Amino acid sequence: MMHGFRRRRGQLTCTFEDTELTILCSLTKTLLQLLRSDAMPPVRASSWNDSSDCSPEALFAELENQMGCEVKADFATNPEVDPVLRRLFPDAYRDDEGASTEFRRFSQASERDEKLDAAVAMLSDMNQVGHDGRCAMPDEHVNDWLKTLTALRVAVAVRLGIKTSADADELGELPDEDPRTAVFSIYEWLGWVQESLLDCLH
Repeated sequence: MMHGFRRRRGQLTCTFEDTELTILCSLTKTLLQLLRSDAMPPVRASSWNDSSDCSPEALFAELENQMGCEVKADFATNPEVDPVLRRLFPDAYRDDEGASTEFRRFSQASERDEKLDAAVAMLSDMNQVGHDGRCAMPDEHVNDWLKTLTALRVAVAVRLGIKTSADADELGELPDEDPRTAVFSIYEWLGWVQESLLDCLH
């Protein structure tokens, strides 16, 4: 198992097993692909750099097959857009759809670029991991990791249908042969990674 984040000679570090690093890289790349989908505004030229050596796994795609999720275009006006994007970019005015649409039209591109930049920074750190599995994180990337880990947990939670703590408790009781069990374990692991990082900041 991954060793938690800790400060080593003044620098934040953690050590990943190969499988853990592959999963985290894969999920981050999948998030980037979703943020760059046709449902979003055009991507700023400098926002995306797919230089990872990690092999992507189709975890979200498999969940979409199981649960019938489908990415639909035109996020600014289409309320039926991918539910992950709805959670990542919630309505600013819950009781005023028109105002929410206008707010999203003006703010969504910059918010999306911030999420893209954060995910790219985190992926860049993971790309530097050597054979020992040690990942060194610059202090200026802490918020990028926290934002991206939060986005990944949101995405996995949506795919699993987690809306309340009771939903999470129910998934935690599923038998091992249920395909959602493995994905739920990743959801919990992402939370553990994030908590480990937060503990280093206290």
